[in-house]
Amino acid sequence: MKLLRIFISSFLVSLSILIPLFLISLSYASAETDNVENSRHCDQCGMDLTGFVRSRMMITYSDGTTVEVCSLHCAVENMKKNKDKQVKSIMVADYTTKELIDAASATWVVGGKKKLAMTPVAKWAFAKEEDARQFARENGGEETTFDQARRAAQEEVSAEADASGRNHMPGCTMGPGSQMLYNPAFGDDIYHVHPAGMWMVNYKFMHVDMRGLRDGTTDVPVSQATPVGNKPYGYMMAPTRMTMDMNMLMIMYGITDRFTVMAMANYQDNTMEMVMNMGMGNMPMPNMHTSGFGDTELRGIYKINEYFIGSLGLSLPTGDINKSFTTMGMTYHDPYDMQLGSGTYDLKPALTYNVLSDDAKWNWGAQAEYTWHTGRNENGWTLGDNLKVTSWLQRALGPATAWVRMAYNDTGRIRGEDPQIQMLLDPVMGVPTPDADPRNYGGQRLDGLVGMSYTKGPVSLGIEGGVPLYQYLNGLQLKTKWILTTGLQVMF
Repeated sequence: MKLLRIFISSFLVSLSILIPLFLISLSYASAETDNVENSRHCDQCGMDLTGFVRSRMMITYSDGTTVEVCSLHCAVENMKKNKDKQVKSIMVADYTTKELIDAASATWVVGGKKKLAMTPVAKWAFAKEEDARQFARENGGEETTFDQARRAAQEEVSAEADASGRNHMPGCTMGPGSQMLYNPAFGDDIYHVHPAGMWMVNYKFMHVDMRGLRDGTTDVPVSQATPVGNKPYGYMMAPTRMTMDMNMLMIMYGITDRFTVMAMANYQDNTMEMVMNMGMGNMPMPNMHTSGFGDTELRGIYKINEYFIGSLGLSLPTGDINKSFTTMGMTYHDPYDMQLGSGTYDLKPALTYNVLSDDAKWNWGAQAEYTWHTGRNENGWTLGDNLKVTSWLQRALGPATAWVRMAYNDTGRIRGEDPQIQMLLDPVMGVPTPDADPRNYGGQRLDGLVGMSYTKGPVSLGIEGGVPLYQYLNGLQLKTKWILTTGLQVMF
Protein backbone atom coordinates (compact mmCIF):
# COMPACT_ATOMS: atom_id res chain seq x y z
CA MET A 1 0.00 0.00 0.00
CA LYS A 2 2.86 2.36 0.79
CA LEU A 3 4.39 1.87 -2.69
CA LEU A 4 0.98 2.38 -4.28
CA ARG A 5 0.52 5.68 -2.42
CA ILE A 6 4.00 6.77 -3.51
CA PHE A 7 3.27 6.02 -7.16
CA ILE A 8 -0.13 7.75 -7.11
CA SER A 9 1.33 10.84 -5.44
CA SER A 10 4.26 11.04 -7.85
CA PHE A 11 2.02 10.69 -10.89
CA LEU A 12 -0.23 13.48 -9.58
CA VAL A 13 2.79 15.75 -9.09
CA SER A 14 3.86 15.16 -12.69
CA LEU A 15 0.31 15.63 -13.95
CA SER A 16 -0.13 18.93 -12.11
CA ILE A 17 2.96 20.36 -13.80
CA LEU A 18 1.70 19.68 -17.33
CA ILE A 19 -2.05 20.06 -16.81
CA PRO A 20 -2.22 23.49 -18.53
CA LEU A 21 -0.69 21.97 -21.66
CA PHE A 22 -3.14 19.09 -21.45
CA LEU A 23 -6.17 21.37 -21.34
CA ILE A 24 -4.93 23.37 -24.30
CA SER A 25 -4.25 20.24 -26.32
CA LEU A 26 -7.72 18.74 -25.83
CA SER A 27 -9.44 21.22 -28.11
CA TYR A 28 -6.60 21.08 -30.62
CA ALA A 29 -6.61 17.28 -30.61
CA SER A 30 -10.35 17.03 -31.24
CA ALA A 31 -10.11 19.40 -34.20
CA GLU A 32 -7.17 17.61 -35.80
CA THR A 33 -7.83 13.95 -35.08
CA ASP A 34 -11.46 13.80 -36.11
CA ASN A 35 -10.19 13.51 -39.68
CA VAL A 36 -7.96 10.49 -39.05
CA GLU A 37 -9.97 7.28 -39.23
CA ASN A 38 -9.05 4.03 -37.52
CA SER A 39 -5.23 3.84 -37.71
CA ARG A 40 -3.16 6.40 -35.84
CA HIS A 41 0.07 5.59 -37.68
CA CYS A 42 1.13 5.32 -41.29
CA ASP A 43 0.88 1.65 -42.26
CA GLN A 44 3.98 2.05 -44.40
CA CYS A 45 6.49 4.07 -42.33
CA GLY A 46 4.93 4.21 -38.86
CA MET A 47 4.72 8.00 -38.63
CA ASP A 48 1.93 9.47 -36.49
CA LEU A 49 -0.87 10.42 -38.92
CA THR A 50 -1.96 13.42 -36.86
CA GLY A 51 1.08 15.23 -38.21
CA PHE A 52 -0.07 14.55 -41.79
CA VAL A 53 -3.76 15.45 -41.82
CA ARG A 54 -3.33 17.38 -45.11
CA SER A 55 -1.43 14.68 -46.99
CA ARG A 56 -2.70 11.34 -45.66
CA MET A 57 -4.14 8.76 -48.02
CA MET A 58 -6.30 5.65 -47.78
CA ILE A 59 -5.81 2.71 -50.16
CA THR A 60 -8.44 -0.04 -50.48
CA TYR A 61 -7.40 -3.23 -52.24
CA SER A 62 -9.77 -5.63 -54.02
CA ASP A 63 -9.35 -8.24 -51.26
CA GLY A 64 -10.93 -5.79 -48.80
CA THR A 65 -7.65 -4.71 -47.17
CA THR A 66 -7.51 -1.01 -46.28
CA VAL A 67 -4.33 0.84 -45.35
CA GLU A 68 -3.72 4.43 -44.29
CA VAL A 69 -0.49 6.21 -45.16
CA CYS A 70 0.94 9.62 -44.45
CA SER A 71 1.66 10.75 -48.03
CA LEU A 72 1.63 9.90 -51.72
CA HIS A 73 5.25 8.85 -51.30
CA CYS A 74 4.25 6.13 -48.81
CA ALA A 75 1.19 5.24 -50.92
CA VAL A 76 3.42 4.47 -53.90
CA GLU A 77 5.72 2.36 -51.73
CA ASN A 78 2.78 0.46 -50.27
CA MET A 79 1.31 -0.26 -53.69
CA LYS A 80 4.74 -1.37 -54.88
CA LYS A 81 4.99 -3.73 -51.93
CA ASN A 82 1.51 -5.08 -52.70
CA LYS A 83 1.89 -5.20 -56.49
CA ASP A 84 0.15 -8.58 -56.60
CA LYS A 85 -3.04 -6.94 -55.28
CA GLN A 86 -5.52 -4.97 -57.33
CA VAL A 87 -6.24 -1.44 -56.11
CA LYS A 88 -9.94 -0.79 -55.67
CA SER A 89 -9.80 2.88 -54.60
CA ILE A 90 -7.36 5.57 -53.50
CA MET A 91 -8.49 8.42 -51.27
CA VAL A 92 -6.48 11.48 -50.29
CA ALA A 93 -6.98 14.36 -47.86
CA ASP A 94 -8.13 17.62 -49.42
CA TYR A 95 -5.52 20.17 -48.35
CA THR A 96 -8.18 22.78 -47.59
CA THR A 97 -10.75 20.78 -45.61
CA LYS A 98 -8.59 17.78 -44.58
CA GLU A 99 -11.48 15.51 -45.62
CA LEU A 100 -10.81 12.40 -47.72
CA ILE A 101 -11.61 12.74 -51.44
CA ASP A 102 -11.02 10.61 -54.54
CA ALA A 103 -7.33 10.93 -55.46
CA ALA A 104 -7.88 10.50 -59.20
CA SER A 105 -10.40 13.33 -59.46
CA ALA A 106 -8.40 15.76 -57.31
CA THR A 107 -6.24 18.57 -58.65
CA TRP A 108 -2.67 18.13 -57.46
CA VAL A 109 0.10 20.66 -56.84
CA VAL A 110 3.64 19.27 -57.04
CA GLY A 111 6.58 21.24 -55.62
CA GLY A 112 6.59 24.73 -54.14
CA LYS A 113 7.85 26.12 -50.85
CA LYS A 114 5.31 24.30 -48.67
CA LYS A 115 7.34 21.23 -47.66
CA LEU A 116 6.23 17.75 -46.62
CA ALA A 117 8.47 15.66 -44.38
CA MET A 118 8.26 12.31 -46.13
CA THR A 119 9.26 13.44 -49.62
CA PRO A 120 11.84 15.81 -51.15
CA VAL A 121 9.13 17.31 -53.41
CA ALA A 122 5.76 17.93 -51.75
CA LYS A 123 2.56 16.77 -53.41
CA TRP A 124 -0.77 18.21 -52.23
CA ALA A 125 -4.30 17.36 -53.37
CA PHE A 126 -7.31 19.71 -53.71
CA ALA A 127 -10.98 18.97 -54.20
CA LYS A 128 -11.48 22.33 -55.96
CA GLU A 129 -9.32 23.45 -58.85
CA GLU A 130 -9.54 27.09 -57.74
CA ASP A 131 -8.11 26.12 -54.32
CA ALA A 132 -5.18 24.43 -56.03
CA ARG A 133 -4.59 27.45 -58.26
CA GLN A 134 -4.65 29.81 -55.26
CA PHE A 135 -2.25 27.57 -53.33
CA ALA A 136 0.18 27.46 -56.29
CA ARG A 137 0.10 31.26 -56.60
CA GLU A 138 0.97 31.67 -52.91
CA ASN A 139 3.43 28.81 -52.47
CA GLY A 140 4.69 27.92 -55.94
CA GLY A 141 4.48 24.48 -57.48
CA GLU A 142 2.81 23.08 -60.60
CA GLU A 143 -0.81 22.00 -61.03
CA THR A 144 -0.96 18.39 -62.26
CA THR A 145 -3.20 15.36 -62.46
CA PHE A 146 -3.03 12.42 -60.08
CA ASP A 147 -1.23 10.27 -62.65
CA GLN A 148 1.51 12.90 -63.04
CA ALA A 149 1.89 13.30 -59.28
CA ARG A 150 2.06 9.53 -58.83
CA ARG A 151 4.75 9.19 -61.51
CA ALA A 152 6.82 11.83 -59.70
CA ALA A 153 6.51 9.87 -56.45
CA GLN A 154 7.42 6.63 -58.21
CA GLU A 155 10.59 8.22 -59.58
CA GLU A 156 11.55 9.35 -56.07
CA VAL A 157 11.00 5.89 -54.61
CA SER A 158 13.08 4.30 -57.37
CA ALA A 159 15.88 6.84 -56.86
CA GLU A 160 15.95 6.17 -53.11
CA ALA A 161 16.08 2.42 -53.66
CA ASP A 162 18.97 2.84 -56.11
CA ALA A 163 20.86 5.09 -53.69
CA SER A 164 20.49 2.91 -50.61
CA GLY A 165 20.33 -0.54 -52.19
CA ARG A 166 17.36 -1.32 -49.95
CA ASN A 167 14.73 0.43 -47.86
CA HIS A 168 16.14 0.90 -44.39
CA MET A 169 12.75 0.64 -42.71
CA PRO A 170 9.40 -0.85 -43.64
CA GLY A 171 8.04 1.94 -45.78
CA CYS A 172 9.35 5.31 -46.75
CA THR A 173 12.52 7.05 -45.71
CA MET A 174 12.44 8.59 -42.26
CA GLY A 175 11.79 12.28 -42.59
CA PRO A 176 12.48 15.19 -40.24
CA GLY A 177 9.42 14.32 -38.18
CA SER A 178 10.80 10.95 -37.15
CA GLN A 179 14.33 12.18 -36.55
CA MET A 180 12.96 14.74 -34.08
CA LEU A 181 10.68 12.34 -32.25
CA TYR A 182 13.47 9.77 -31.92
CA ASN A 183 16.32 12.14 -31.13
CA PRO A 184 19.66 10.45 -30.40
CA ALA A 185 21.40 13.07 -28.26
CA PHE A 186 19.10 14.64 -25.65
CA GLY A 187 20.92 14.62 -22.31
CA ASP A 188 17.61 13.67 -20.68
CA ASP A 189 15.63 10.71 -21.97
CA ILE A 190 12.46 11.95 -23.68
CA TYR A 191 9.98 9.10 -23.52
CA HIS A 192 8.18 8.16 -26.74
CA VAL A 193 6.59 5.12 -28.33
CA HIS A 194 7.59 3.19 -31.45
CA PRO A 195 5.40 1.37 -33.98
CA ALA A 196 4.79 -2.29 -33.17
CA GLY A 197 7.81 -4.44 -34.00
CA MET A 198 10.31 -1.57 -34.21
CA TRP A 199 13.61 -1.70 -32.29
CA MET A 200 15.76 1.25 -31.30
CA VAL A 201 19.27 0.95 -29.87
CA ASN A 202 20.82 4.14 -28.49
CA TYR A 203 24.32 4.72 -27.09
CA LYS A 204 25.01 7.99 -25.29
CA PHE A 205 28.11 9.43 -23.67
CA MET A 206 27.61 12.18 -21.10
CA HIS A 207 30.34 14.30 -19.51
CA VAL A 208 29.61 16.58 -16.53
CA ASP A 209 32.27 19.02 -15.32
CA MET A 210 31.97 20.46 -11.79
CA ARG A 211 34.42 22.89 -10.26
CA GLY A 212 34.38 25.58 -7.60
CA LEU A 213 32.49 25.46 -4.30
CA ARG A 214 29.08 27.03 -3.71
CA ASP A 215 26.67 27.24 -0.79
CA GLY A 216 23.16 28.29 -1.83
CA THR A 217 23.84 30.81 -4.59
CA THR A 218 27.11 32.09 -3.05
CA ASP A 219 30.47 30.99 -4.42
CA VAL A 220 32.89 29.94 -1.65
CA PRO A 221 36.68 30.11 -2.13
CA VAL A 222 38.53 27.00 -1.01
CA SER A 223 40.46 29.16 1.43
CA GLN A 224 37.19 29.75 3.32
CA ALA A 225 36.26 26.06 3.32
CA THR A 226 39.54 25.01 4.96
CA PRO A 227 41.33 24.47 7.38
CA VAL A 228 39.69 22.87 10.43
CA GLY A 229 38.39 25.58 12.73
CA ASN A 230 37.91 28.08 9.92
CA LYS A 231 34.49 29.77 10.10
CA PRO A 232 31.83 29.04 8.98
CA TYR A 233 32.97 25.73 7.43
CA GLY A 234 36.28 24.44 8.76
CA TYR A 235 37.03 21.28 6.76
CA MET A 236 40.48 19.73 6.54
CA MET A 237 39.86 18.49 3.00
CA ALA A 238 37.81 20.05 0.22
CA PRO A 239 37.01 19.04 -3.37
CA THR A 240 38.08 21.48 -6.10
CA ARG A 241 36.86 19.69 -9.23
CA MET A 242 34.92 16.58 -10.21
CA THR A 243 34.24 15.01 -13.59
CA MET A 244 31.55 12.41 -14.22
CA ASP A 245 31.61 10.36 -17.42
CA MET A 246 28.65 8.11 -18.13
CA ASN A 247 28.27 5.58 -20.95
CA MET A 248 24.60 4.67 -21.43
CA LEU A 249 23.07 1.93 -23.55
CA MET A 250 19.31 2.03 -24.10
CA ILE A 251 17.17 -0.50 -25.98
CA MET A 252 13.51 0.13 -26.88
CA TYR A 253 10.95 -2.11 -28.55
CA GLY A 254 7.40 -1.38 -29.70
CA ILE A 255 5.05 -4.06 -28.32
CA THR A 256 2.07 -2.32 -29.92
CA ASP A 257 1.66 1.03 -31.62
CA ARG A 258 0.73 2.49 -28.23
CA PHE A 259 3.00 0.57 -25.82
CA THR A 260 6.80 0.46 -25.84
CA VAL A 261 9.23 -1.12 -23.38
CA MET A 262 12.70 0.16 -22.55
CA ALA A 263 15.81 -1.07 -20.72
CA MET A 264 18.86 1.07 -19.96
CA ALA A 265 22.22 0.28 -18.37
CA ASN A 266 25.16 2.60 -17.73
CA TYR A 267 28.85 2.54 -16.88
CA GLN A 268 30.29 5.43 -14.87
CA ASP A 269 33.74 6.89 -14.35
CA ASN A 270 34.09 9.54 -11.61
CA THR A 271 37.20 11.53 -10.73
CA MET A 272 37.51 14.09 -7.91
CA GLU A 273 40.40 16.47 -7.33
CA MET A 274 40.92 17.55 -3.71
CA VAL A 275 43.16 19.66 -1.52
CA MET A 276 44.17 19.21 2.13
CA ASN A 277 44.90 21.98 4.61
CA MET A 278 46.42 21.04 7.99
CA GLY A 279 47.17 24.64 8.88
CA MET A 280 49.99 25.12 6.38
CA GLY A 281 47.96 26.05 3.30
CA ASN A 282 46.10 23.99 0.73
CA MET A 283 48.08 21.14 -0.78
CA PRO A 284 46.89 18.92 -3.66
CA MET A 285 45.93 15.35 -2.80
CA PRO A 286 45.85 12.27 -5.02
CA ASN A 287 42.68 12.18 -7.09
CA MET A 288 39.76 10.15 -5.77
CA HIS A 289 38.41 7.80 -8.45
CA THR A 290 35.56 5.32 -8.81
CA SER A 291 34.20 3.44 -11.82
CA GLY A 292 31.79 0.63 -12.63
CA PHE A 293 28.23 -0.14 -13.63
CA GLY A 294 25.48 2.09 -12.28
CA ASP A 295 21.82 1.37 -11.62
CA THR A 296 19.69 -0.29 -14.31
CA GLU A 297 16.32 1.09 -15.41
CA LEU A 298 13.32 -0.77 -16.83
CA ARG A 299 10.40 1.26 -18.17
CA GLY A 300 7.00 0.87 -19.77
CA ILE A 301 5.79 3.71 -22.01
CA TYR A 302 2.16 4.19 -23.05
CA LYS A 303 0.68 6.65 -25.55
CA ILE A 304 -2.36 8.24 -23.86
CA ASN A 305 -3.42 10.30 -26.88
CA GLU A 306 -1.82 12.17 -29.78
CA TYR A 307 -0.01 14.58 -27.44
CA PHE A 308 0.53 12.86 -24.10
CA ILE A 309 2.63 9.86 -23.17
CA GLY A 310 2.71 8.37 -19.68
CA SER A 311 5.46 6.10 -18.47
CA LEU A 312 6.66 4.35 -15.33
CA GLY A 313 10.23 3.32 -14.70
CA LEU A 314 11.76 1.06 -12.08
CA SER A 315 15.41 1.63 -11.18
CA LEU A 316 17.22 -1.51 -10.00
CA PRO A 317 20.10 -1.08 -7.49
CA THR A 318 22.88 -2.60 -9.60
CA GLY A 319 25.34 0.23 -8.87
CA ASP A 320 27.99 -0.29 -6.16
CA ILE A 321 27.48 1.77 -2.97
CA ASN A 322 30.53 0.33 -1.16
CA LYS A 323 33.32 2.02 -3.11
CA SER A 324 36.23 2.75 -0.76
CA PHE A 325 39.52 4.65 -0.58
CA THR A 326 42.50 4.66 1.79
CA THR A 327 44.05 7.76 3.35
CA MET A 328 46.47 8.20 6.23
CA GLY A 329 46.57 4.42 6.60
CA MET A 330 42.81 4.08 7.08
CA THR A 331 40.09 2.85 4.69
CA TYR A 332 36.72 4.57 4.36
CA HIS A 333 33.75 4.42 2.02
CA ASP A 334 34.01 7.06 -0.69
CA PRO A 335 31.73 10.10 -0.20
CA TYR A 336 28.14 9.77 -1.42
CA ASP A 337 28.76 11.59 -4.73
CA MET A 338 31.47 9.08 -5.66
CA GLN A 339 29.24 6.01 -5.18
CA LEU A 340 27.81 4.45 -8.35
CA GLY A 341 24.16 3.88 -7.42
CA SER A 342 21.35 4.63 -5.03
CA GLY A 343 21.23 1.22 -3.39
CA THR A 344 17.42 1.35 -3.46
CA TYR A 345 14.56 0.34 -5.76
CA ASP A 346 13.29 3.62 -7.20
CA LEU A 347 9.98 4.48 -8.88
CA LYS A 348 10.18 6.97 -11.77
CA PRO A 349 6.81 8.06 -13.20
CA ALA A 350 6.86 10.57 -16.07
CA LEU A 351 4.41 12.48 -18.25
CA THR A 352 5.45 13.77 -21.69
CA TYR A 353 3.75 16.34 -23.94
CA ASN A 354 4.85 16.35 -27.56
CA VAL A 355 3.64 18.17 -30.71
CA LEU A 356 4.76 17.90 -34.33
CA SER A 357 3.77 20.68 -36.73
CA ASP A 358 1.65 19.87 -39.81
CA ASP A 359 4.68 20.07 -42.08
CA ALA A 360 6.79 18.02 -39.60
CA LYS A 361 9.47 20.72 -39.54
CA TRP A 362 8.90 21.88 -35.94
CA ASN A 363 8.66 19.85 -32.77
CA TRP A 364 8.06 21.15 -29.27
CA GLY A 365 7.08 19.68 -25.95
CA ALA A 366 7.75 19.21 -22.25
CA GLN A 367 8.27 16.36 -19.83
CA ALA A 368 8.00 16.02 -16.04
CA GLU A 369 9.57 13.09 -14.21
CA TYR A 370 9.75 12.28 -10.51
CA THR A 371 12.20 9.88 -8.87
CA TRP A 372 11.07 8.38 -5.58
CA HIS A 373 13.67 6.48 -3.56
CA THR A 374 11.40 4.07 -1.75
CA GLY A 375 13.55 3.25 1.29
CA ARG A 376 17.02 3.28 2.82
CA ASN A 377 19.74 1.11 1.37
CA GLU A 378 21.83 -1.52 3.15
CA ASN A 379 24.23 1.19 4.37
CA GLY A 380 21.48 3.20 6.06
CA TRP A 381 20.96 6.14 3.68
CA THR A 382 18.90 7.15 0.67
CA LEU A 383 19.38 9.79 -2.01
CA GLY A 384 17.03 12.77 -2.03
CA ASP A 385 13.98 12.52 -4.29
CA ASN A 386 14.21 14.38 -7.58
CA LEU A 387 11.80 16.36 -9.73
CA LYS A 388 12.96 16.90 -13.30
CA VAL A 389 11.13 19.11 -15.81
CA THR A 390 12.41 19.74 -19.33
CA SER A 391 11.03 21.57 -22.37
CA TRP A 392 12.36 21.80 -25.92
CA LEU A 393 11.91 23.30 -29.37
CA GLN A 394 13.34 21.56 -32.46
CA ARG A 395 13.64 22.56 -36.10
CA ALA A 396 14.30 20.20 -39.01
CA LEU A 397 16.98 21.37 -41.46
CA GLY A 398 16.99 18.74 -44.20
CA PRO A 399 18.59 15.58 -42.77
CA ALA A 400 19.76 17.59 -39.74
CA THR A 401 17.85 18.78 -36.70
CA ALA A 402 18.73 21.66 -34.37
CA TRP A 403 17.17 22.36 -30.98
CA VAL A 404 17.21 24.41 -27.80
CA ARG A 405 16.21 22.95 -24.46
CA MET A 406 15.69 23.96 -20.85
CA ALA A 407 16.02 21.45 -18.00
CA TYR A 408 15.14 22.04 -14.33
CA ASN A 409 16.16 19.69 -11.50
CA ASP A 410 15.09 19.89 -7.86
CA THR A 411 16.82 17.32 -5.63
CA GLY A 412 16.43 16.81 -1.88
CA ARG A 413 19.16 16.20 0.69
CA ILE A 414 20.38 12.71 1.49
CA ARG A 415 18.41 11.09 4.32
CA GLY A 416 20.23 8.92 6.86
CA GLU A 417 23.98 8.31 6.83
CA ASP A 418 26.59 5.69 6.02
CA PRO A 419 28.62 4.94 9.20
CA GLN A 420 31.75 4.36 7.10
CA ILE A 421 31.37 7.75 5.42
CA GLN A 422 30.38 9.42 8.67
CA MET A 423 33.80 8.59 10.08
CA LEU A 424 35.24 11.12 7.64
CA LEU A 425 33.50 13.87 9.62
CA ASP A 426 35.39 12.99 12.81
CA PRO A 427 38.60 15.11 13.07
CA VAL A 428 40.07 12.56 15.45
CA MET A 429 39.33 9.33 13.57
CA GLY A 430 39.49 10.64 10.06
CA VAL A 431 39.69 13.62 7.73
CA PRO A 432 36.58 15.87 7.50
CA THR A 433 35.37 16.80 4.01
CA PRO A 434 32.11 18.54 2.98
CA ASP A 435 30.88 15.81 0.60
CA ALA A 436 30.90 13.32 3.50
CA ASP A 437 28.07 15.30 5.11
CA PRO A 438 24.62 14.18 3.82
CA ARG A 439 23.29 17.70 4.42
CA ASN A 440 25.58 18.99 1.65
CA TYR A 441 23.58 17.38 -1.16
CA GLY A 442 20.79 18.36 -3.49
CA GLY A 443 19.44 21.72 -4.58
CA GLN A 444 17.87 23.32 -7.62
CA ARG A 445 19.44 23.81 -11.05
CA LEU A 446 18.19 25.22 -14.36
CA ASP A 447 20.23 24.30 -17.45
CA GLY A 448 20.15 25.85 -20.90
CA LEU A 449 21.19 23.50 -23.71
CA VAL A 450 21.57 23.53 -27.50
CA GLY A 451 22.13 20.59 -29.81
CA MET A 452 22.15 19.20 -33.33
CA SER A 453 21.68 15.75 -34.85
CA TYR A 454 22.05 14.22 -38.31
CA THR A 455 20.14 11.24 -39.72
CA LYS A 456 21.28 9.00 -42.56
CA GLY A 457 19.09 6.00 -43.23
CA PRO A 458 18.48 4.09 -39.99
CA VAL A 459 21.43 5.73 -38.22
CA SER A 460 21.35 9.02 -36.30
CA LEU A 461 24.08 10.81 -34.41
CA GLY A 462 24.01 14.01 -32.42
CA ILE A 463 25.57 16.27 -29.83
CA GLU A 464 24.16 18.53 -27.11
CA GLY A 465 25.94 20.92 -24.77
CA GLY A 466 24.78 23.23 -22.02
CA VAL A 467 25.55 25.28 -18.95
CA PRO A 468 23.61 26.03 -15.77
CA LEU A 469 21.65 29.27 -15.92
CA TYR A 470 20.83 29.04 -12.21
CA GLN A 471 21.87 26.75 -9.39
CA TYR A 472 21.05 26.83 -5.69
CA LEU A 473 22.92 24.19 -3.69
CA ASN A 474 21.93 22.71 -0.33
CA GLY A 475 25.10 23.31 1.65
CA LEU A 476 28.73 23.42 0.51
CA GLN A 477 29.16 21.56 -2.79
CA LEU A 478 30.91 21.66 -6.13
CA LYS A 479 28.88 23.60 -8.68
CA THR A 480 28.22 22.32 -12.21
CA LYS A 481 30.10 24.23 -14.94
CA TRP A 482 29.07 22.51 -18.17
CA ILE A 483 27.49 19.37 -19.62
CA LEU A 484 28.12 17.57 -22.91
CA THR A 485 26.19 14.64 -24.40
CA THR A 486 26.85 12.77 -27.63
CA GLY A 487 24.64 10.02 -29.02
CA LEU A 488 24.56 7.33 -31.72
CA GLN A 489 21.30 5.58 -32.56
CA VAL A 490 20.10 2.79 -34.86
CA MET A 491 16.48 1.91 -35.66
CA PHE A 492 15.32 -1.29 -37.33
